[in-house]
Amino acid sequence: MAKQTKKLTAQTTVTTVTSAQKFPMTDANGNVTLITLANLKAALMGGLNLNSLEDGVFIMCHRKQDDYPIMYKPHKWTAQQNAGEVADGVVVVEGGHVLVVAPTESATKLNWGSANVAGGGVTTSNRETAYSDFAGKANTASQITHTEMSGEGYAPGFCHAYSRVNANGKGLTAGKWWLPSLGEMMMIYANMTKINYALSLIEGATQLVEDAYWTSTECSATTAWYLNLRNGIYYSTKATNPSRVRPVSAFIS
Repeated sequence: MAKQTKKLTAQTTVTTVTSAQKFPMTDANGNVTLITLANLKAALMGGLNLNSLEDGVFIMCHRKQDDYPIMYKPHKWTAQQNAGEVADGVVVVEGGHVLVVAPTESATKLNWGSANVAGGGVTTSNRETAYSDFAGKANTASQITHTEMSGEGYAPGFCHAYSRVNANGKGLTAGKWWLPSLGEMMMIYANMTKINYALSLIEGATQLVEDAYWTSTECSATTAWYLNLRNGIYYSTKATNPSRVRPVSAFIS
């Protein structure tokens, strides 16, 4: 009887692999054996635990059973979400700072304010000093006392009014969010790939993009710093240069 063979080009192409599937391997003598997906991954990665690539990034929620703030490794989040939990945001831990990045941002680009006036936040024209500003919460609290930047149509006001709640209406509600300082925005920039991976697991979340985002660090009475997630920091006039706005918060109840 003639030996029948199947051409690979005639086989169905799939885009996912299940744990039950096995892959053929051929040794130097032409003998074919099978290897499991788990063992293939371990061999390719030299034993590296892929979950370690998530280090320093978590997904936070206020647990619906008791409204207690808790955070999970990204690879454990889907099961929690399927059980009815609602994500507050993505937690980034770096250099002694803990920051919660909102799952969504302003639907359109916003001006920093309606007029080029001082907001009362950390103000510096020195880049090194601006990078070291981690006072986004205090900056925003001062800025929203000015009518020129308190409305939801302006960067500080939008962040202050932002809210994420669980099924009980509890969570990081309005007043617990702020416009990130330049130092805080740099934390986001440094972890952008990992944050976007975590955001991809949250229902309804939108990812960070390589574009300009306002910060609460002021450069002068008429300008504020923004960070472009493609190529670094700049400053621009507060009332005439709309940019993206992504609120941040803390790991709080």
